[in-house]
Amino acid sequence: MAILSSTTIRTALVDYRAELIHMQIKFPSSFDNEEHDKLIKSIDDALLSIEGNVEHVMISAHSCKN
Repeated sequence: MAILSSTTIRTALVDYRAELIHMQIKFPSSFDNEEHDKLIKSIDDALLSIEGNVEHVMISAHSCKN
């Protein structure tokens, strides 16, 4: 489990979102699909959930590979 600054998480999510959109534009046949649209939407939802007075975000594993 890790506790990170919400600013750090926000910056990483914004950068990753921008990279996904860039890939959709650069390689539309591979990346411009519903799966990537859902991923971008989930990033938008996460950004909205930590917007405001949140100072830290706790990250824990949802599942692990053995």
